[in-house]
Amino acid sequence: MLCKMQKGSSLLIVLIGLSLNAILNAPEKGEQKELGRKCVSACIGGKHQQLLWMQLWAGLEEQAIMGEPMSPVRLEVLSQLQAHGIVAEYITYPRVTLTSSSRLCVRHSPLGDTSRHTLTLLDPHMSPKEGDVPASWTIHQVQGALANPSRPLLAVRGQLAQIYDVDQRSLKNEWEFAHLIEYWVWLDADTLAVVTEENVFHWTVKRTRPRWKFSRHERLCGMEIVGYHRDANHVWMALSALKLEQGQVVGLTQLYWRGGSLSQVIEAQAVALPQHRFSRNPKPSTALLAAVRRGKERMGQFHAVELGPHQAGNAALLSARGTLPFKGPWLGDFPSTVQFLVHLGVAVILTKHAFLFLADVETAQTIHCIQLTCDIIFATVIDDDRPHSLLGVCRSGKVLSISVCPCALRQYLSHHPASLSLSQRVLKLVGETSSQRTSIPVE
Repeated sequence: MLCKMQKGSSLLIVLIGLSLNAILNAPEKGEQKELGRKCVSACIGGKHQQLLWMQLWAGLEEQAIMGEPMSPVRLEVLSQLQAHGIVAEYITYPRVTLTSSSRLCVRHSPLGDTSRHTLTLLDPHMSPKEGDVPASWTIHQVQGALANPSRPLLAVRGQLAQIYDVDQRSLKNEWEFAHLIEYWVWLDADTLAVVTEENVFHWTVKRTRPRWKFSRHERLCGMEIVGYHRDANHVWMALSALKLEQGQVVGLTQLYWRGGSLSQVIEAQAVALPQHRFSRNPKPSTALLAAVRRGKERMGQFHAVELGPHQAGNAALLSARGTLPFKGPWLGDFPSTVQFLVHLGVAVILTKHAFLFLADVETAQTIHCIQLTCDIIFATVIDDDRPHSLLGVCRSGKVLSISVCPCALRQYLSHHPASLSLSQRVLKLVGETSSQRTSIPVE
């Protein structure tokens, strides 16, 4: 289709490419056609519009005839932060924090009043309705705020770190750390992790004082802390940091094992520590999922490592490595987050410039890659309200739902072979979904 176009039509080629990418993301054929017309009419008009549309749809039909499946990734815009009264300049990390699929906290100033500072708590799934006023509080000299993932608790820090009960409007705990707080995150509804210049602490809500866990490795000195994770068994911890070196983002992660009080530093910009039952094992184990891109290399790396201690009855600990093909024009792009879709056994690796990789956790092989948007996604979390889904916040203020459709993934895998264990997991999920849809209640 594109080869038949004249040399002076380079703009049309770009438009067709962008439109095809958007169309192939749409889940239904009727939606594809409507989206395609919108893409074309928004970019060009007159006699060229009809020509472009005919060529565009012909190319899409040709791809369908050839049997090329659509992307298994679905993208939906849930809301726009500006519609909640958030000014665009405040939609940045760490002013916007996403601690769960129902808690998005923004530290900002109201429109036209920079002298007043406010904390606003939003539900990422909800669009503003007329007359609705989001929960907000006036704050003074606060450098950071984190909403508890499920309880009515709000952590704020300035000179002191404090935890407030917003329902009771009371202060539960406060503590002054000896060194500056550089990063913090709610590990669960009861535990706040605090990373200072030298140490890592866990602060349980029921306790008045935080507990020291381990010291930061010297190789992380002077780096910006961007992530902290703990496994479900509370045995493994991972502290991730970034720095700029010769114009490129370098990532290091300190892996700490509580069982032997041992630390190791690995190259990784983003990691996760999920639980997964590998296909050859009767018992689940902790997996280290780590993504890294070194300098301007076109190929990044994804590591899936089964962590010990070894459990009786399980096979030997697994270690696999795959590649992440960076195709965009951004030479400085790098992995910014790793999430894990438990039921699919699939890792989701997102980059700063919104490229998404799907990778099989058992083989570490990349299954699929797609660019979600031309925006920057700087906050993500697993969506507990939707299966196989994430929530993400863009620099433009869009709140996105990013999901993987098992049915579309099954079709995609039929054309792009993956491991047997992944195919079996997807087939099982699709079968369960189909039986739920066709089941008839018996009285």
